[in-house]
Amino acid sequence: MPFLSRALFLAVLVTTSLLALSAPATAAETASSELVIIREGDVSEGDLYATAVRVIIEGTVDGDLIAFAAEEVIISGTVTGSVLAVAPTVTVSGDVGAALRASANRVEVSGSVGTDLVAAAVRVDLGPESQIGGDALVWTFTLTASGTIGANLEGSQRVTQVQGTVEGDVDISVGQLAITGPFVVNGDLGYRSEVEARGLEQAEVGGVVVHKTPLPPNIRVRALGMLARFLVVLGLTAAAVLVAWGWPERTRSAGDSVRESKLKAFGYGALFMFSPIVIALVAALVALLTPGVAGLPLLVIFGPLIIATGGIVLVTALFAGVPAVLVLGEVLPRKFGLFGSVLVGSVMAGVLWLVPLVGWLIPLIVLPTGLGGWILSFRRDTPDPEPSLTD
Repeated sequence: MPFLSRALFLAVLVTTSLLALSAPATAAETASSELVIIREGDVSEGDLYATAVRVIIEGTVDGDLIAFAAEEVIISGTVTGSVLAVAPTVTVSGDVGAALRASANRVEVSGSVGTDLVAAAVRVDLGPESQIGGDALVWTFTLTASGTIGANLEGSQRVTQVQGTVEGDVDISVGQLAITGPFVVNGDLGYRSEVEARGLEQAEVGGVVVHKTPLPPNIRVRALGMLARFLVVLGLTAAAVLVAWGWPERTRSAGDSVRESKLKAFGYGALFMFSPIVIALVAALVALLTPGVAGLPLLVIFGPLIIATGGIVLVTALFAGVPAVLVLGEVLPRKFGLFGSVLVGSVMAGVLWLVPLVGWLIPLIVLPTGLGGWILSFRRDTPDPEPSLTD
């Protein structure tokens, strides 16, 4: 399967989470707090939807687990169904009965996954004790695999270090493939790379070894761009959860401001976010209207001002859109509460951002509108001045 078609699966991964969250709540439990933990010996009956700073499964989830965490998801117990996990770090040292779908900065698996593994991350580590029952589809910069994969190993990686066993075929696009120990492939070993694989003498291949021609640069750039955008969505989602958790009442107030007047919120936010551009245009206009000898003093004045305001805008962009995605997450019939609505709204905005051609409009709408919501919420909290005696 060509890598580009698989890169589109990143959007499917996010959409799956949205559909799962919007599904009926029958025989399911929803948990939102700073820490969601199923302790050793405890059993959570039915599906579990968890949103928190940390999600820890030490006991048993008798169903599916859908987890969004600002820091980490740790599964050292048992999940009898499938797992969908979005967090900076996802660690599985226990047992997942069905599929594992994870998006993170780092995904670590040292336990067992009953069927397929689908991972989009900066780094993926499949330890020596890991057992993947089906396919392993991995999009990452660095993949280390030393366990057992029950079907095929596919995807795209910058650096791949493998040993262990692959029961099916290997079909990957990779910058550098290194076989670091005994490696058994019952099917074909196919890799697309500019350089020859290292350590091929340690591989026992049941089929054929095929070194394929690298993809054209434009396809690889677009695929890596898709991965980079998806990781940005992950980071912004985690930041949104942290902001909502740290300032729940302020976040609700900002969301109310956006809900009451979306255009007004957008106007206030746009004025702030585009202020570096406005200052730069004013500086250019002043430079055109003043003698050339005054150019250096103007640069000394306006240059640091433009850099400072630009830096402030970049920092605020990390949390600016939270009120807007909160309102967006509330459009679904099912109500998720503050944290759930922020997560659902972030997922919806992320999916729309990945859509070609129109995706670039999403940050231009969400960020100014959300920032305007913050500004209006503080204005609402400012008391009116006391009337003077002369009024």
